[in-house]
Amino acid sequence: MSFSTWPGYLAGHRWSSEPFSPATAADRRPPPPPLATGDDDDDLPQNRRQQWTRALGILEAKFDKATQRDGQSDTFVRLALTLDLNLDPPHAATTAFLSRLLLAWASLRAKHPLLACTVRDAPQGKHAPIPLVDSREFVLVPPLDAAEALSQAAQTLLVHSVEDGESVQAAADEVQDRYVLNGPRALLAQDECLARLVVVRSEREPLELGFVLVISHVISDGLSVFKLVNELFSLASSPELPEAPSSAPCLSLSSFLDGTREVEAWDVPADVATAWRVVLPENELASHLPLANEELYPSIPLSSPTPTVPVQPTENPSSTTSLPPAPPVPASTARRRWLWAITRTLIMARQRRFPRTLYFPRLEAPTPPPQARNRWPQLRFERETSQRLIRLCKTEGISPSMLLYSLISLSVARIFRRVHADKPYHPVVLGFPFSARPFLQRTPPPVDAGAAADDPAHAPRGSSDPATDCAIRITFGCIAMPALALDAPTDPAQRALVGATVLRGARLAKAQFARLLSQEHTRRTVFVAGMYTMILDRLLNGTGRNPIPYNEPRTALNASMIGDVDRLLPTSFALPSPSSSSSSSSTSSSSGPTLRLHDVAIGTRLHRGEGMLLEAFTWDGQVTLCLGVDDGLMDPRLVDELLEGVRELGEAVAHEGGV
Repeated sequence: MSFSTWPGYLAGHRWSSEPFSPATAADRRPPPPPLATGDDDDDLPQNRRQQWTRALGILEAKFDKATQRDGQSDTFVRLALTLDLNLDPPHAATTAFLSRLLLAWASLRAKHPLLACTVRDAPQGKHAPIPLVDSREFVLVPPLDAAEALSQAAQTLLVHSVEDGESVQAAADEVQDRYVLNGPRALLAQDECLARLVVVRSEREPLELGFVLVISHVISDGLSVFKLVNELFSLASSPELPEAPSSAPCLSLSSFLDGTREVEAWDVPADVATAWRVVLPENELASHLPLANEELYPSIPLSSPTPTVPVQPTENPSSTTSLPPAPPVPASTARRRWLWAITRTLIMARQRRFPRTLYFPRLEAPTPPPQARNRWPQLRFERETSQRLIRLCKTEGISPSMLLYSLISLSVARIFRRVHADKPYHPVVLGFPFSARPFLQRTPPPVDAGAAADDPAHAPRGSSDPATDCAIRITFGCIAMPALALDAPTDPAQRALVGATVLRGARLAKAQFARLLSQEHTRRTVFVAGMYTMILDRLLNGTGRNPIPYNEPRTALNASMIGDVDRLLPTSFALPSPSSSSSSSSTSSSSGPTLRLHDVAIGTRLHRGEGMLLEAFTWDGQVTLCLGVDDGLMDPRLVDELLEGVRELGEAVAHEGGV
C-alpha cells in the first residue's frame, strides 16, 4: 500500500481475543503462572488463557514513538496526602491505608484495562498498514483470578521509605527528579508496565504521604489522569468495601530499582476480593476496552448537518456535551480519498499563510541534548486573587482558560520586546493540546455497515465510553495573540489599562476557539479529518519518513489548559472509621477520619528540543500554572521572568476587576 492508493483515513482496528502467546525475549512482562500439562487438562483455566490485542491508533503511535526514547512524553501527577485521624501507633493508619490503596489500584486496573496493558511490535501482516508507519499493538493478558490480579497490581505499586531526618516532601522531590523526569526511564517500559504508583512514607511523619502516579502518555491525557486519581481514592475510602484481614506486602522502590519484580503473595479472602472487583467477568471485559480515536470519529464526510446548541468554547468540555449521531452508511473510498486530498492541501496552504511568531532564545549548544533536563516550577495564585479572577471571568462571559492565554501572551510579549528589540512586529502564537472527546461518538460504527446487517460478527462490539475512559483523547491547535508589551502597573490608571487589555485578549482567544470548535457542518467535517491528518504528519515527521514536506507552524509557547480540576478531583475523602480494637481514642475531628489532598502538580518528560511546556488548571480554588522547562535549552532567568510577568498582570487584573 502507498499514499497514492491510500484513502487517507484508516479505521477498523478493533480489539480481538486470541490464545495467549508467551512473552518473547524482548518482552519484559513478568510471566503469568505456567500452563498445566497433561491430556485431561484442557478445561483448566490457565490452559484457556486468552489475550486481547489492538493496533495502536495514529495518536497512540506518535506518543509510543516518543516513549521509546527514554520515556519522552511520560506524564505524572503528584500529590501530598495527609491522613487526618488518631490511631496508636500512627504507623498502623498508614499500613491500613496502603492495604486499601493496593486493593483500589487492583480494582482500577481491572476497570481501565489500558493500565494493565503492554505495547509490542505487531506480527507482520496482522493489521492493515498505514504507509510508512510501524505496526505496534496493545496486549492485555487478563488475570485468571484475584490472587494473580493482586500480584500484578502489587508489582506496579512501589513504597519508598525515607531515611531518618528526611521529610516526605524532600524525598518525593528526589523521586520526581531522579526517576520520573530525568535519567534513564526507570519506572515504566512499553513491554512491561505503562502505569506505576510510588508512595513515599516517613517514620518521622507517619501520617504524611507523598503520592506520584507516572503513566505513559500512550494511555492517558491530562483529563484522564485526574479522573483516575479521583476513582482511586474514592475506592480506597469507600465504607462499603471491606478491609483486608492482613497487611498488603509492598515492593520497595530500592528493591525494584535493583531488579526485583516478585512480591510476596497476599492472602485475601475470596469474598473481599470479589467485593473489590479486582477481576472483571469475561462478558464485561469488552465494554471496558478503549478504542483509538479514529475508530470513534463520525464517518467522513459527515452526513446531513445536525443542528446543535452553541456552547462556550473550552479545552475541557463537559463530559455530557452532545455528540453528533453516526450516519447510517460510511462514506465511499472515493469520497474519503477526495476529502483526504483536499484537507491535506488546505492544511499545507494554511501553514504558509499562518502568522509567524518570535521564539524564546535557546542556550547555545551544537545540538539539543539527547534528553531534556526537566524541572517543573509552579505559579499558584493566592486564593483570594484566584477567586477574584474567576468571578471576573463569570461577569465577562469568558472562561479562566481564555484569561490565562491573554495573561501568558502579554508576559511573553514583554520578554520578546527586550530579547528581540531589533525584530519587526510578530504576533504571539500559542500552541496547545485540547480534548477531542466532544468530537467522538460514544458507540463505534460497524467495521462494514453493509456486512453488519447480515453477519453479527461485523456488528460493533462493546467498548468503553470515550467521555469517561482512561485513554489519550487529545488533538492540537494554536491561536495568535497580539504582542503587546505592558509594564507592571504602578497606579490605578495603568491597572485599568492592563485590565482592559487582558480582557480584550481573552475575548480574542475565545473568538478563535469558537471558530476552531465550530459546530457548523463543513467546518466540523474538515476539522475532524484534519485532526487525523495533522497527527499523521507529526508521526511521519518524527520518523523522518514524511513523503510530502510538512512544516507545522511553530509556536512561542505550548500551553495546555486543563480547566476546572475541582470538578474532577476533590480535596478530601472521608475514610472508613477504624475498628474499635485498633483505635485507642476517638478520631481527631468531629467529621471522622479523612484523607486530605494538597500541593497537586502535573507534568511530562519533555521531548528532546521542546524547551518549555505549560499546564494550567484550577484546583482547591486556586489558579495554578506548572511550567515544564528543559534547563539544557532555556535560560532560567527567562523562565522566572515569564512566570513573574503572569503573576504581576494577573494580580493587577484581579485588583482592578475583582469584587
